[in-house]
Amino acid sequence: MKKFIYLLFGIALLSCNDEPAGETPFEPSVTTFNFEERLPQNMQTDAPLVYSQVIVMQAQMNAVGAFMNNPDGANRSVVQSRTDYNWSYGDFNIDYNYVLVGDQYQFLYTVTYQGAAYYTIEGWQMADGSAGYYVSTVDFDALGMEDFPDYTTEVSWTSNAAGLQMELSFDFGDTMQVFYEMAMNNDGSGDFAYTLNGDLTFSAQWNSDGTGQWTDHMTSPPTVTYW
Repeated sequence: MKKFIYLLFGIALLSCNDEPAGETPFEPSVTTFNFEERLPQNMQTDAPLVYSQVIVMQAQMNAVGAFMNNPDGANRSVVQSRTDYNWSYGDFNIDYNYVLVGDQYQFLYTVTYQGAAYYTIEGWQMADGSAGYYVSTVDFDALGMEDFPDYTTEVSWTSNAAGLQMELSFDFGDTMQVFYEMAMNNDGSGDFAYTLNGDLTFSAQWNSDGTGQWTDHMTSPPTVTYW
């Protein structure tokens, strides 16, 4: 279902351009993360479990980039510094607006299904990509899918001289809560932790030379594996 919604954002049907004469509107750029370039090369073979967890988080962090692209062919209007887009696909209607406030790009997506709000994404990003945050909320009741738990996703990151720091959480209400946090330093070292329903489940640390350790916190005492 989530992949399906991502595809909706790439589908556009109609277009118009209503820019004020002589004004060049702000166009947000897409921030993408390439964690493979930051990881020591040997980790893919020496620590495949850690490597795969890092790549999973990369996919989640890059997902927001799909929403930061202005959809080609969508209806567009520009009012002062705010830009609005809207387009539809079947019974789904998507409204997207953004504004540049100082050096911060702020955006809001709303997906409605037959007039009922189904999916919202709201957040901000520094125009230079150095930091960002978004929260997305899915309401399956709007689709008549009462048996599916509604959930919220939050993503945040900062990038500075030391490296990247990231947090990612999934809240499935009474069903499950998942929290990731990770640091990827510019010297190739890093660490991450995975928390499930408030309990630290596993964590990893690695050095710039590709050595490190994996800790399973579900055993007593925790089990530490070195590579």
